[in-house]
Amino acid sequence: MEEVADLAFDMPRRESRAEATAQAVERRIVQDRLEPGVRLGTRRELGELLGVAPQTVSEAIKLLEDRGRVVTKTGPGGGVFVAEPAVGVRLARSMMAVSGSENQVVEALEVRDILESAVIVHAAQAGHPAPGLDGMLRALDRMRAATDTAEFYRRNLEFHAEIAELCDNEMLRTLYCGLLEIVQASAPRLTPLPGQDPQKLRDGRTKVHADIADAIVRGDVKAAQAAARAHAKHGRAVVARRL
Repeated sequence: MEEVADLAFDMPRRESRAEATAQAVERRIVQDRLEPGVRLGTRRELGELLGVAPQTVSEAIKLLEDRGRVVTKTGPGGGVFVAEPAVGVRLARSMMAVSGSENQVVEALEVRDILESAVIVHAAQAGHPAPGLDGMLRALDRMRAATDTAEFYRRNLEFHAEIAELCDNEMLRTLYCGLLEIVQASAPRLTPLPGQDPQKLRDGRTKVHADIADAIVRGDVKAAQAAARAHAKHGRAVVARRL
């Protein structure tokens, strides 16, 4: 099996250290397009590379195993390996490898937008208990606290990722998350249109997203449908292509 040495990991800012570690490994798998069977290292090696405690590494690996991202093997030559991807992840990989054209993120956003309303409604009808909604509500708070448009859009994507985790349709969730993964990996920027006030733009979109969160918290499907329509009408972004 192919072994990858000297891996560098980009640690995102997350509240849970184990989640941050899992996200760092996941981003490296996606960005380097690591194939199934590639050895990431032992638990000790990963801990040293990521600068985290053994317990944190173990928790992160468990998260990644639950997501179907990695598998662990014991014995000589064992360690943590890239797993055979699920359907949605294979979709994301194939789309990322199509051409790398400037329109790639825009196209991913267009398809994601088609699925978004259904994801929101399914999250509401799932009727999650309050503790299960903490991730979504924290993401909404981070959106509110964003001080510039670039950070706001990054927090916006994190918010939608949390909603996707609440969606009770597994296939819909998998497809949506695969598309969102493409967008996040490409780091698009939310660009105000000429004449738009950035603060008013953020305030208006925060209100739309707060309505979505409120409908999901209450398990109100009709309110979720209305909030999803408002989001579809007013929530479109102008994505600046990376030069």
